[in-house]
Amino acid sequence: MSRVSKMIAIHERAKSYRRIKSKHIVESLYTDFIPWYELKDFSPRLLTPTGRVIEFVEDPAVIVGTATFKETGKKVAIIAQQTPSDESERAKLNYGLVKADGYGLAYNMMNYAEKHGLMLHTFIDTVGGDPFEYSASKLQSWLISYCQAKMISLNTKSISVIIGMGGSGGAIALQLAHRRFMLSSAEYSVITAEGCSAILFRSADKIAEALRVLQPTSDYMLKYGIVDKIIKEPSLDSPDYLSKTLENIQKALSSTIYELERTDITYLQKHLRDKIEECGQLGKRPRRYKAFAKKLKDWLPSHLFKRNVTSDISHMQIAIYGDEPFVCNDEKDPEGKVVRIGCRNRSTRREFEENYFACPHCQKPSSLGSDAYLKLLLDSGSFHELHPELSAEDIDSRFDFYDYSESRKKMSKLTDSKDSLVIGYGTIAEIPVAVAVCDFRFMGGSMGSVFGEKMKLIVDYAIRKKLPLVSVSASGGARMQEGTVALYQMAKTIAAILKLKDAGLPYISILGHPTTGGALASYAVQGDFIIAEKKATVAFAGDRVIKLTSGGRGVDPYAMTAEFYAKHGGIHLVVERHQLKSVIAGLLRFPPWNKKLKKQTNSNSQNGDIEKD
Repeated sequence: MSRVSKMIAIHERAKSYRRIKSKHIVESLYTDFIPWYELKDFSPRLLTPTGRVIEFVEDPAVIVGTATFKETGKKVAIIAQQTPSDESERAKLNYGLVKADGYGLAYNMMNYAEKHGLMLHTFIDTVGGDPFEYSASKLQSWLISYCQAKMISLNTKSISVIIGMGGSGGAIALQLAHRRFMLSSAEYSVITAEGCSAILFRSADKIAEALRVLQPTSDYMLKYGIVDKIIKEPSLDSPDYLSKTLENIQKALSSTIYELERTDITYLQKHLRDKIEECGQLGKRPRRYKAFAKKLKDWLPSHLFKRNVTSDISHMQIAIYGDEPFVCNDEKDPEGKVVRIGCRNRSTRREFEENYFACPHCQKPSSLGSDAYLKLLLDSGSFHELHPELSAEDIDSRFDFYDYSESRKKMSKLTDSKDSLVIGYGTIAEIPVAVAVCDFRFMGGSMGSVFGEKMKLIVDYAIRKKLPLVSVSASGGARMQEGTVALYQMAKTIAAILKLKDAGLPYISILGHPTTGGALASYAVQGDFIIAEKKATVAFAGDRVIKLTSGGRGVDPYAMTAEFYAKHGGIHLVVERHQLKSVIAGLLRFPPWNKKLKKQTNSNSQNGDIEKD
């Protein structure tokens, strides 16, 4: 059987109703299970970044509680995702989509496990996180990011097992344990093969091609260091499939519990962070050099703003209005449904461009390239780019990605960048800062291995130079072409930001237009202060992705805006694009940051020029 044929067979087994489910594991390998709502000091509440209280309720798609592991007789904390085992369970388990309640309870169970000194066992089996309005109102993306951050820094020992469908951010939220296992016929992927087929190949029947791209099987996960060990399972047709699989899981858990009990937690935390950092790492250390100032462009490539008018009409409009007009229209999907509302007011294109490509009337922003963001935010001539030469060719050769080099070359010509994240340093109102800016023009600002490496590098630089970090996210999320390795960049960027916070340095996160998917569910919501552009698209996933992966069901356009998330406590401040620089400068001058930064700046001045890399 060819590799592709094997992947197709595993894909079908991973989705099967007949395979092992979390309920089988909890019922068979544990005893004395106590659900979260019966635990006396378990809190179902959580504070948002702005101090609002979210209250969580039971999510049938996640088992959360404590139990005794039969083999050792010791009490543990359990978080176990569930997909349906038959048609009757589909609606009850939300079709395998975990709601915000599930992740909120999971996060609080991690805290509970720490408080009570319980080992944490997580079982991953989900299509992904629920993308709809209810979960959005409870900050689904924030909670997925928080769960990852908590697992990375967890002060109690943990084991995770992928038992079925490891679907995107919904899976990685619970997978980052000190020891990570995966059943041999499970899969772990940045998106479902069906979703990848529809989006990347624009066809419903390119599953084999999608699997070649995604590489979601356990052998790839072991090769790439995403799991530590594969647990074998017999054929689904075997009469002893369930009992044998349970036996194999029990053996793996028992031996690992014995090992973890004798291992220092500090070592385990470092080992996990090292594993995360190694995922998508450089094949060789890039040469060090003195960075040269990147030329800042005054305008974006004109083809980003294609106009469907003839030159005669344009000349007529210019004669009437004195300049080429710009109309802030609604944006619609292919079926004609409005996905982004415009004010429909008319201005000139010059006014639109001078307002940093945001409508002068309602301030609805269009996407902006990294060069324009740098010009908007930093003092003139102060930006120095770091590591501009890094590209996917520099990633370690063991990461054998689908070949999309032609797409990257095309994007490089368009953006004058090798990838979707530009990093460097400069000043904002004469305050030295490190910066990380997405370029949406480069493959939708998607997060791949180079993105994760660059975020790590800029955090290391900020720590070394004692600088605050300002990031601008404008991204559609993890890059499908790099499969689960791209998904792991969510964890990698979070791990980097945790290092920055451990160093006591400020992090200001700007949610630019658009910020969706893995970017929103990772580093972008870890900011000490989170700012969003007025009327920016901010969402768990883009409208097209949601419709393609949920049978055509869409989301209310308002639930995909910065204003919606600010209302629900996820964003500290929503401002017009042209106000970003003054707001950030004000924050950096605000005590206690200003006092700390002054001390650090004086230290840098005494130790040498900040421009030395």
